[in-house]
Amino acid sequence: MEFSALFAQSAREVLPLARNKHLVSYFDYHGPFIDLPGSNADLRGGIHRVLRGMIDCIDAGFVLFSADVERPRSRMCKIRVHAAGTGAFAERIERVLERLQLTRGSLTHHVYGGEVFRATGVCPATGGNVAFVNSGPDGLLLSLELSLAAVEVPGAEPLPDAAGVTAWLVSPIAGGLDSVGRRLRRLGWGVKSFGSLEQASALLTERQGSASAFPMLLVVVEVTGSELPELERINRAAPSLWTVLAVLAGSKTVQVREGTSVDIRLLPLSPIELEHFTAHVDRRTSTDESRETSPAPLYGQDTCLVLVVDDSPVNQLIARGQLEVLGYDVAVATNGAEALDACCRRPPDMVLMDVDMPVMDGLEATTRLRNWQQVGRLPPFPIVAATSGDGTGRRNECAAAGMDGYLSKPLNLQTLADEVHRVLPPQPVPHGAASPGCS
Repeated sequence: MEFSALFAQSAREVLPLARNKHLVSYFDYHGPFIDLPGSNADLRGGIHRVLRGMIDCIDAGFVLFSADVERPRSRMCKIRVHAAGTGAFAERIERVLERLQLTRGSLTHHVYGGEVFRATGVCPATGGNVAFVNSGPDGLLLSLELSLAAVEVPGAEPLPDAAGVTAWLVSPIAGGLDSVGRRLRRLGWGVKSFGSLEQASALLTERQGSASAFPMLLVVVEVTGSELPELERINRAAPSLWTVLAVLAGSKTVQVREGTSVDIRLLPLSPIELEHFTAHVDRRTSTDESRETSPAPLYGQDTCLVLVVDDSPVNQLIARGQLEVLGYDVAVATNGAEALDACCRRPPDMVLMDVDMPVMDGLEATTRLRNWQQVGRLPPFPIVAATSGDGTGRRNECAAAGMDGYLSKPLNLQTLADEVHRVLPPQPVPHGAASPGCS
């Protein structure tokens, strides 16, 4: 898998947690595009424990997720993943360090007299070096550094160039698209930012028909859930404008991806996605005719593995049959203990978890899986409850255990499809490219 896409996916899995804490978040990537062999489950687990660890350390303020990649030498590549934060620190920092198995270092003092606390350790998932720095008011830093087998993606240079074509970015949330704007400027876009969709929409109406002042890309962050209808209206009025709705992982808007002209993407947008936007307007790779209409959104997904956990043979058969109809591979476990073993042997892309089972119920199994993911023993994946009843208390129990969704039995094929597509959405496919695999 290409590493910048893997890193973006890792950030997508923790951004909803940052949004829930009202943290301002920033995402960035430096270095070449590289391909990594294999499933990379250990790497995803190692990155997740670092990003999640920083979010757990900050109660209010700012978090930064960044990756620095060196050019491969002798088919090996050095990678550094950083999670930094500043603001109001949580009282549970010590518990986070204990969870990450980091060894306390001694206090040091920087030249201006402030104390700096350091801790170090080894990532159990990747074998990479983990470092934690607490500089007090200056902020926190949690890093993972390792070397991996990798090859540089061919044909990555030269970068596409928008040559001054305009992109409009709309985010009522502070910092919501700052990293997107920065990278688009590197790619030659003229970037204009708005604090509300209403403001941008009014200006678009005013400038309709004025090609010189009209943007070719409009990226909007979903906040209220009402943005999609307005973007569809804009898309009908201006078919040459590429309208993109950027949503958090798990948004219900993802369920309508295939039925809208708006391009729905997950935050954060990866560097490769932004380069695809730019190639659409680069005169070296496009024509006047191709730019007159924005590309129709295209999503694809290779076969993914869903683990069904249920003690009822009937429910196992029904869930397996419905998921296979939807195009997924299926594995089965009959209780929570078997589910833990199955996830360790081969981490799935999603778990469909019953709640009431012998040996170990679904709530305890989910709690243990989430704990293992926090320490990097497993890569992150969504867990959806599939259980009898639909009471508020049961839903709250599932959410508290760490489940991402809730389905009531008997399972309805369309409802199951909508929920799976919400938590395990297909990935955008560049026009003319093959469908990417699951990440």
